[in-house]
Parts: sequence; C-alpha cells; structure tokens
Amino acid sequence: MYDWIIRGGQVIDGTGNPPFRADVAVKDGKIAFVGLLPPETQAEEGRDAKGHYVTPGFIDAHTHFDLDVANTTTADDFCTGSRAALRGGTTTVIDFACPNKGESLHHGLDLWHQKADGRTFCDYGFHMTIDDWNESIRAELPDMFAQGI
Repeated sequence: MYDWIIRGGQVIDGTGNPPFRADVAVKDGKIAFVGLLPPETQAEEGRDAKGHYVTPGFIDAHTHFDLDVANTTTADDFCTGSRAALRGGTTTVIDFACPNKGESLHHGLDLWHQKADGRTFCDYGFHMTIDDWNESIRAELPDMFAQGI
C-alpha cells in the first residue's frame, strides 16, 4: 500500500520531455512509482489530478530571509518565507548566510543556522557572503565547502 497516490495528472519530470499522463505514488516520503496504476491500487490518501500538472518541487537558489540591510530587515524570516515558498511549489530554498564585516565565516554560518534550524518548513541550504578577504577567511573555506556551503 502506498501513502499517497496522485492520479491522472500531466507529469512534468524534469527531463525536458513533454508532460505525460501518469499516476504518482509515494511511499515513506519518496516517489515509489510513476506510471499508470491499476484503479484498485490502494493508498492512505489520494488526489485526482486530471486536468492539472504534477511537477517536482522547485528550488529557489537566491533568497534573503531575516537579513538586516540598510537599517531594515527583509520582510520574511525562515518561517514565513519557507511557508510562502511551499505554497508556490518551491520545496528547497538556498539563503545567503551573511557574516558582518570583520566576522568569521563560521560565525556567520552559525548565526544563519540559529535563524533557520527548527523554523523552516521546507528543505534549505546556504550560500555564503564574503565581505572581507584575508588569510583567516581563506583558511575557513575548506570547512565551509565540507559543510555544503
């Protein structure tokens, strides 16, 4: 038994091929099947997607949540921004971690984790803004890369 079945939608699979009619079955949070399922196939929940597109989650690779700039703070924090993203079909955001001038990259990353961890409704990652360039910053880069920045 599947957890979810989305039936009969026009599936866009990210390959660049035209949309095709299919059912999408989900088990344990992962897509388990894409194709035409027999009508008797069971799921805990289901949706009829006939006449609708079924797309993968989108990625917004350039967000600025809870960012202080020019004596103001951006309108969305990680809670409100990620909820809005999900409403529009974006399942992953990549926000700029922005240490202030004179701060280490590690400090900036820690600050952004404090802003995001446990407050975000979708998947997220970080870019890193580098406002200073010196040997200390250069020495931090391998660890930033290792952390996925």
